[in-house]
Amino acid sequence: MRKRITTQNESSINESLFKEYDSSDKYKIGAHKMPWSFGIIFILVAFALFGLVYIQDGRLPTPLTLHDEKNNPDSFITDRAKHDLKLLTSLGSRVTGSYENEALAVSFFQRELAFIQQQAHRNQKIEVDVQKVSGAFFMDFQPHGAISTYSQIQNIVVKLHGSNDEKQQRSLLLNSHFDTVPTSPGGTDDGINCVVMLEILRKISRSPYRLGHNVIFLFNGAEETGLRGAHGFITRHKWAKEIRALINLEGAGAGGKELLFQTGIPWMIDYYKYVPHPTGLVLSEEIFQSGQIPSDTDFRIFRDYGNVSGMDFAFVENGYRYHTKYDNFESIPDGSYQHVGDNILMLTKLIGNATEMGDSQKSALKTVFFNFLGFFIVYDENLATYINISVSLLSFLVTLCSFRKFGLGFTRQSAVHVGLTAVSFVAGWILSGIFVFCTAFSLDLFKSALSWYGTQWLLLGLYTVPSIACCCISNILLNNYNEKMNLNVNLQSLLQIHVVNLLWTSLLLVGTFLKIRSVYLIMLPVLFQTASCIVVQLLQLQHSVKTWQLVYVMTLVIPTVFLMQVFGLSARILIPMCGRIGPERNPELIMGTFTLLTTVLLSSFYIPLMTLVQKPWNVVKILFVVFIIFFISALTPIAFPYSGNPEAPTPQRYWTFHTSRTFRNDTNHVHKKNAGFFVMNWDRNAPRSVQNLVKDFKNAKPITDDCDTNLLCGLPLMSSRIISIIQDSTWIPAGQPIVHEQINFKMLAKTQISPTVVQFNFSVAGPSRMHIAISPRSNATLLKTNLVPEIPKPLIWNKRSIYLILHAWGLEMDPLFISLNFQVSPEWKGPTFDISISGKCVHDRTNLKTPQYVQFLNSFPKWADVVPHLATYDTWVY
Repeated sequence: MRKRITTQNESSINESLFKEYDSSDKYKIGAHKMPWSFGIIFILVAFALFGLVYIQDGRLPTPLTLHDEKNNPDSFITDRAKHDLKLLTSLGSRVTGSYENEALAVSFFQRELAFIQQQAHRNQKIEVDVQKVSGAFFMDFQPHGAISTYSQIQNIVVKLHGSNDEKQQRSLLLNSHFDTVPTSPGGTDDGINCVVMLEILRKISRSPYRLGHNVIFLFNGAEETGLRGAHGFITRHKWAKEIRALINLEGAGAGGKELLFQTGIPWMIDYYKYVPHPTGLVLSEEIFQSGQIPSDTDFRIFRDYGNVSGMDFAFVENGYRYHTKYDNFESIPDGSYQHVGDNILMLTKLIGNATEMGDSQKSALKTVFFNFLGFFIVYDENLATYINISVSLLSFLVTLCSFRKFGLGFTRQSAVHVGLTAVSFVAGWILSGIFVFCTAFSLDLFKSALSWYGTQWLLLGLYTVPSIACCCISNILLNNYNEKMNLNVNLQSLLQIHVVNLLWTSLLLVGTFLKIRSVYLIMLPVLFQTASCIVVQLLQLQHSVKTWQLVYVMTLVIPTVFLMQVFGLSARILIPMCGRIGPERNPELIMGTFTLLTTVLLSSFYIPLMTLVQKPWNVVKILFVVFIIFFISALTPIAFPYSGNPEAPTPQRYWTFHTSRTFRNDTNHVHKKNAGFFVMNWDRNAPRSVQNLVKDFKNAKPITDDCDTNLLCGLPLMSSRIISIIQDSTWIPAGQPIVHEQINFKMLAKTQISPTVVQFNFSVAGPSRMHIAISPRSNATLLKTNLVPEIPKPLIWNKRSIYLILHAWGLEMDPLFISLNFQVSPEWKGPTFDISISGKCVHDRTNLKTPQYVQFLNSFPKWADVVPHLATYDTWVY
């Protein structure tokens, strides 16, 4: 046996870490510890700080009135924009193809633009064009794409000429849309941005000085149909080729601040720093572009079909109102007009005079951008890499220096202490994850999903509080082990602080390697914690427990407030979104995971302070008592998620289609005909939440009954995106609807191009929304169509290939002519393909509803936002 020899380094450890504290060479227990109540008070203060951040984040600029214009002649005037929006929203929902959209809304803009032209300065030149356009393109939506076709779509295009107009055709494009979804007045989506553009045009056109470049204002009339208005402009308008930069304005909530959430031209965002109230978040860009958000904007069309990029803005607060009847004029605070108006007016002037307009194409170099302490921070991803690596190296260096101060050398015992500490924290994170996932599955199992949907603070008790408690448990167990080893609690806490920093520094490097720009959310707390450790070392504060704690906590207040602001905004976006992600996804897992990640990042830098708390188990017990109270509350009617209160709605969404269906066999003879209510359920609780209130749900039939033999279950679809939730929807047999706009399908010709290629030509006419599903038989392959240059990849449904065509028309109906070339086996004599065509009547004001349908709609509770449609579904075989 070899005797173990104690080294000088290990003796140093014994002299530092293994002593509780030193006073006249006598060691006492607990001298550095605080009462356990301090832990609870600290957590309560953190929650209070979060509340203050929430209040501060909601502050908006003071709106300017017409009386203020005399002293602010060049400023955006909220009063005038409000007046315009009140007129626009008074038209009601403006669905593409409706009289309200194609006649009344177009007339409104023509009238306002005529006034602007009359009042413009004589040095200005304004052109107005009403574009009527038809076209087709493939839209690669996730998870299923579709061929999108359109006819007689109307766009209103205004060109404000710049001083360099004759020398070089370079234009900035401002885009918003004036159409809406059915039943919605479209206050924030996208009426406010339309009237903001009108006011910006007024202000600039009244100036005697022209901007250097042209500014084109596009009021597009078909965004809600699948971004068709933007496509019609950028691919077919006479001014489209001169566009060099884009400002796209959208709405996905109601009021608040407009958020910059997508960028494509780095130099544009450098100008955006100088607007009065810059607000942006690169995290939202990375999440949005990941395809996980059930939405899209015209920004994508301009980028993909016109090679035009720029900046994409959207209102994101109060997403409960998005695409509902509650998105009205009254829901928008006056400060929201001023916020977006000030910013976009200034940005338009800056970009309109920018010398970089000649070199404004998309850049492969992406940008990091965010708000921090009142500043708008912008830097490119290369600089982000340098910053992240520099902060990481500094963090490692400071940690090594601190370890030496603690007497931790490169010894086995030192490695054990550091390793155990790291494992303890990771174990706490894992334990928190397990607890959160169990809670999420339990709430879903008990049919109590979305309890926090209408009462957002419930998330704190359900997921934040137990996550903190679980992290504390692993820390307490580690400290109990260290107490048996007689380790100095002061240095224990300092050691844990450095180990936590090492863990997050490692994740920072991983995120940097993966080119995740949002990793700055880790970089900032690592930087500030490293700075606090430098201060503690330089001033030799590590032996003065209260002093270094104060320095440490005060230094972390800045990144803590920043992270609270980012995560608070993210939560306010995600929570309403969980009401429209479909019934197949568990929202508890989504918000539980989000809350877990944010809580772990925010709390982990403070958990080491638990080492200095007496009786820490009392803190854990209280936290779990709070969790139990919240969990029980979530199972009771107290936490009912929905409300129809117009002042603060949290509606449950439903789309209903009173549908007539006709099915034909291989000889095109009708073999089945029926009708019913097709109900699309948009969240996890649907339709369970209304089944006892809407009696017709008792007669519901399984959707799967029609899925084996009919394309897409024989149901009318509004978008290819909703295919994934078909089987979670509801079919209720009912009487036939009254549908005046029937599908008119004609096979015009069948031509044998070659022994193996046959061409079919047909036309389709019907209501302003139609979807066509084409499925080749097993012997046939689709080779070509007249609609798009290349045949897209089909979606697979029940082992069959399906090609989707989504059609919409605006001003008037034009038949859609379709040509399909199939490759077939020469010896095959049977059918070549199946086709189903569904027509949707989406204009609620003009749809004639049967008494049975009216009774069905009226039986829904007030907190349900029901969008009614009429529909037909027909099949043919050729």
